[in-house]
This record gives sequence, C-alpha cells and structure tokens, in this order.
Amino acid sequence: MSNANPAQSPVSAPRIVRVVLDVPLDQWFDYLNPGLPVLPGNRVVVPFAGRQLVAIVMAVTEDTEVPASKLKAILQVFDDVPLDAATLKLLRFCADYYHYPFGQTVLSALPLRLRQTKPATARKQWAYRLTTAVHDDALDKRQRVLARVIAALKMQSECSEAQLNTLSGSWRKAIAPLLANGVIIRREVVAVRPSMPASAEIPALNAEQAQAVTAILAQRQQFQPWLLFGVTGSGKTEVYIRLLEAILAEPQAQVLVMVPEINLTPQLESRFRSRLSQFTLVTLHSHLSESERLQHWQAAQSGAAQIVIGTRLSIFTPMPHLRLMILDEEHDSSYKQQDGMRYHARDVALVRAKQLQIPIVLGSATPSLESWYNATLDAAPANATAKKAAYGLLRLTRRAVAEAQLPQITCIDTVQMPAEGGLTPWLKQAIEHRLQRGEQSLLFINRRGYAPVLHCSACQWVADCHRCSAKIVLHLRQRVLRCHHCGEEQKIPVQCPSCGNPDLRPVGQATQRIEETLQQLYPQARVARVDRDTIQAKDALTEVLSAVHAGEIDILVGTQMLAKGHDFPNLTLVGVLDTDGALYSPDYRASERLFAQLMQVAGRAGRGEKAGEVLIQTAFPQHPLFAALRTQDYETYANTLLQERIVLQFPPAAYVAVFKAEAQEYALVEQFLKALVEAARHFIMQEVAQFTQLPTVYDAVRPGLARLNRMERGYVMLQCQHRGSLQLLLRAAVAWARHHPLQSKIRWVLDVDAYDV
Repeated sequence: MSNANPAQSPVSAPRIVRVVLDVPLDQWFDYLNPGLPVLPGNRVVVPFAGRQLVAIVMAVTEDTEVPASKLKAILQVFDDVPLDAATLKLLRFCADYYHYPFGQTVLSALPLRLRQTKPATARKQWAYRLTTAVHDDALDKRQRVLARVIAALKMQSECSEAQLNTLSGSWRKAIAPLLANGVIIRREVVAVRPSMPASAEIPALNAEQAQAVTAILAQRQQFQPWLLFGVTGSGKTEVYIRLLEAILAEPQAQVLVMVPEINLTPQLESRFRSRLSQFTLVTLHSHLSESERLQHWQAAQSGAAQIVIGTRLSIFTPMPHLRLMILDEEHDSSYKQQDGMRYHARDVALVRAKQLQIPIVLGSATPSLESWYNATLDAAPANATAKKAAYGLLRLTRRAVAEAQLPQITCIDTVQMPAEGGLTPWLKQAIEHRLQRGEQSLLFINRRGYAPVLHCSACQWVADCHRCSAKIVLHLRQRVLRCHHCGEEQKIPVQCPSCGNPDLRPVGQATQRIEETLQQLYPQARVARVDRDTIQAKDALTEVLSAVHAGEIDILVGTQMLAKGHDFPNLTLVGVLDTDGALYSPDYRASERLFAQLMQVAGRAGRGEKAGEVLIQTAFPQHPLFAALRTQDYETYANTLLQERIVLQFPPAAYVAVFKAEAQEYALVEQFLKALVEAARHFIMQEVAQFTQLPTVYDAVRPGLARLNRMERGYVMLQCQHRGSLQLLLRAAVAWARHHPLQSKIRWVLDVDAYDV
C-alpha cells in the first residue's frame, strides 16, 4: 500500500487497483484485486491503518512499484454508478489549484452515505394512480381517509407521497388493500418536497430580457460566460426560466442552478416548479435529510433530474447531460468555502463550464468586482491577462413589473436625530404609516441575539469569550451569553465579575432586541424575526415566507437571510440599522460587501405596484458609499473601487493566497510562519528565471480575531499579478510546509484566492 516511486522498476503483479482515500496524504494507494469487477470511478472498501475506509478507484493496472507481498486486497466493490471522468477531471483541477489532497477532495464532494462503508440506500419515493374506476358508493362511509385519497387520485392522473401526506398521515394504511389487488398502482419517482404556492402566470419579456435570452441561446453550443447585470426586481429569474425552457427542450439535457444560501431555495424552487412542472427538479442543500440528499444526487448523476437547484457543494454533482449553468447572486461570499478545501464555487463553475464547453450565466444586481472586471474591458489595464476571456455583459436596467420603480433611498443622520431603542423617530413614523395603510415593513440588522455587548458601567468590564478574542453576545430569551465564533455558552452573571456591580447592561442592538422594541411600540402589529436562531427547523423559513406572502406578517426583522432573492409585493419600507461598523473594517473588501448588501436589501422594497422607500440610519450620511447608494449607481461605485484595486494591486487586478496557521501557543505559529516567509523568499530568488512575474511575500501578521476556540492564529499573504507565478510559489511552499518539523504541533491551511484576509 504505497504511492508509486518512478525510481524503481515495475514488479510483475496480479491485477492492481489504484485508489484515493479521505486522508491528508496527497497520493494514490495500490491494492490487490481478488477478482472483483472493478472500474475507474467505483467506490470500494479497503483496509487502511487498522480501519476500513471507502476509496474511489482511479485506475486498474497490471503494474505496481510495490512488491505484491506488501499489498492488501480490496474488501468490497459497491454496485452504484461510478464517478464519471468529467467529474474526476474537475476534482483533479480543484485539488491542484487549491493545493488540497486529491483523495479528500474527491470524497468530500460525495453525499455522506456514499462515504460510509455500508451500502448506500435512500428511502424510495413513489407516485400513485388508479388503474380502474372506483365509485363512491363502493366505499364504506367510515373510510374517510381512503375517500379523500381516491378523490385526489381522480382529480390528478398521479399523486406523489408528498401530496398524499397533506391529506392524512394514515393514507398508506388506508390504500393498502387497493394496492394489493391492483386497483391502485405505484411507480418509483425522484423525491420532491412540497414548496410554497406560486403563480403560474407567464409574464411577457421586456426588450432587455428578450435580448438577454436571445444572446445566451445564440452561443449555447460553446463556452461563454455571461454576466447578467440587472437591478433588483428586473426579472432575472424570468430570464433563467426562459433559458431553462429552451435548453431542456433538447433531448437528455440538464441544467444546474446555484444559489448562495439555503434560504433562497424555497422561492426559486417554487417559481421553477410552477412554470417548469414538466421537468424533473431536485434540490441539493444541507437542510435535506441524508436519504433525500443521496436520492437527489443519484437522480442528477443518472440524468433523471433535469433541473438541479443547489448551494455551494452542488458544483461537484455529476450531471452527464449538463448543458447550462446559472449562478444566482454570483457576488455572494457564501460561494466561498471557508473550511476544508477553500474553493470558490463561482470560479469552479467557470472551470467546469469551460471543460464542458457550455455557457454559464452569472446573475447579480451588484456583481463581484472579479466578474465586473472581466465584463468591462475599459476598466482593465492594458496588460491585464485576465481579459483574454472576457465575459459577455447583459444589462437589465429597469424593474420587470411595469408599475414598479426603484425605491427612494434616504440616509437618516443619527447624530442629528439619535435613535432610541435602535429606531429613529423618522423610521418609527414610517413604520406607523405602513401599518395604517396595510403595507409591510422590513428592518435589517445583520446581528443576531439581543445585544452584542454586556457591559458594567462601574468598572467598564465587558463580557468576553473565554476561547476567542471576541465579545460574547447576549441572548436574553435563552438566558445565555453565546459566542458566535466558537459556540461557547456562559450563564449571564448576576453581578460584575470584576467589581461586583449588579447593574450590568446590554449595549447595542441585535435582532431580538429590535423585535422586543417593535412589539412594545406597535402591540397591534404582527412581527416576525428571521435569523439563524429562529429558522433551525427544516421548514421554518418556508413557513415564514408563506406567511409574508399571505399578508399575515406586518413587520419583518432579520439578518442577511432576508437581504436578497425574496419578492414581497406588499413590502414598501426597508429600514437599515447599524451599518457603520463595516466602514472601519481593515478588510479591503468591506466596502464592496457593504454596498452590495445594502443594495440588495434596499431592493426588497417596492417590487410590486406600490412605491418603495428605504431609510438607512447612519452617523456618516455624506460617506461616498452612501452617496452612490442614494443614486443606486453601482457602476460608478464599482469602477471607483476597481481603480483603487488596480493601483494597490489587490484582486481582481492581482491574485492573493493566504497561509493560515494556528496552535495553542502563538510562539509556535510565529516560528512556523517566519520560517515559511524566509523559505518562500529564498525559493523566489533561487528560481527567479521560472517566474513570469515575481510574487510578493508579506511578513506574518495576526488577524483581527487573533484567538479562535483557544487556538492562537496568524497568517502570511502572498501576492502576484500573474496566476501561474503564484501557483509555482504555492506548490513549493506547500511541499515545504508538509515536511516542516512543526507540522505535528500546528494546524495550517492554504487559502487560494482568499476572501477573508
């Protein structure tokens, strides 16, 4: 069991199976095949280091550089469909580009049940229909459940289990006799979940939407990235639907539609199901059960699922007939994986589209600067190599609903008009007016909990996390202090642990506190809070969104979960609270993210026939960011940021990678990172002729959150204008780090194209 050594001559051996494993070793392992039918891409079970592990077969050969006496035999071959060559090729690219062990890359892309050593099974789903007529007088009056099922089957040619579940929980027992004698028959189907109701009306495309659809379909047979730049409410989803209708009209075609977060799935799924009901649709995200996830993944792999809607990990889903990819809200940072292999799903999607020679659509009202850079030739410097494969730029400049206008955005100066309980008098009055008119309001504050700080006014003590260098957040309803970084919980102290003062006060605002304030100010209003604490249940978010659409909620309070993708026609007011902290962030992407976030949440207002208004509370109303926001001029602000990045040589004008290290003692981190910097700089000087452009290696520094979960942290940033030169340096640096003596005492990761620096 070893990786091949080219210095040795091959030894004649029985048939050899080469596999990759979910272990932090970047190599293939050779095993004997005792005569089992094995193909590349198969899942097998092998012995490894005293354990039995699932492995993926990469090759079957007669040669090995290891004596047969030292090789162990594979134990089992699963009979499921092997991973296809195209998927393995994409995973190989990711492992190389992000410098991550190939075996871990492959296995982490599979559903959990395919990583287990027992056979992967998913609960089968069935659809039912009548084979003969059943008259009402043939049923016993006491068989009420059966009568409802029969009535449903008469109304529809076929009913799924999800539909029958809405009738009664005992429907299976009720139909058992008719199923046994063949009056009712069933067939296996891809599992689907009921989604919230949506209109099946087909709106007419405006000229800009029609032009976008025509342009994309004209180049449907080749690789072409498209940036669909449309203001909020401009009908990007309708463009997606028309593209899907055209692409899926071809035989054996599939489309992958990606969203950055789970909370965007229900509404998009509902729209697609109502308009594209003739096509099999599945979803892939972490709110599915393991059985559902496996079944949906296998439906995509077999080609049975024609539409796949998924979050970040779905980019690796095998789809043998993939003809188009769509990334909605392509700017969203949730597409960037922050643990394990730190890939960016948007970048991987572009690579996959190029490998398959298919079009890819990136949709956003506030495109990432990377996409904007690649779609606007005039913004790039003359020597920018990234412009060789420019994106097509398609604009949607007005809202799809003819009567809908972009909302009016106003900044409320909190210095001149202080907020009480988090709300200024102006915002309170605006909410009152909406309640009187029967309209809905949304208050956006991107901080969950009750208050971000618990403070002692006598000695200035504040509650800190014991594990992290961060303040711990007060969750008053749960009666705990909770760290949002490591999850640690503490009891709320009855007195200050520093001076004994019993008068401890919450400082600042968060979603729970705003919800409490609203309930006190407007006792007649129906208030709903949407954050990670309130939507833990599987269908909690869908239920809240359904209630909003039904007019059962007057005021929504929420975090970024509500900032994008949702369409509430009766919502006419958006209030933005407490955004100024982002203006002080040391992160060079902070202003880009804040502008995008505020533009997105502002876009929730006035999407129907009623005019929308956005009120932003800030102490800096004259800041250039707010000036651009008031005019809703993304292009000017994006071009300004882009020119700054070009001058500073930050992405997208250059490429960066970050080596992050952590240990229980910072001295070890500092020693490792200093040695890394020295080794990287030495490699550059020694191999200078290999570099198209010389990278810059910065000194080691500590991040803003210097300690996380009792681990002391530090990082080194590497920067270069040429991607190939940076990759050359990273390969050498990773090889050095994997053999460093401190390897066993610290944890390090490499983040290529890092988002958080």
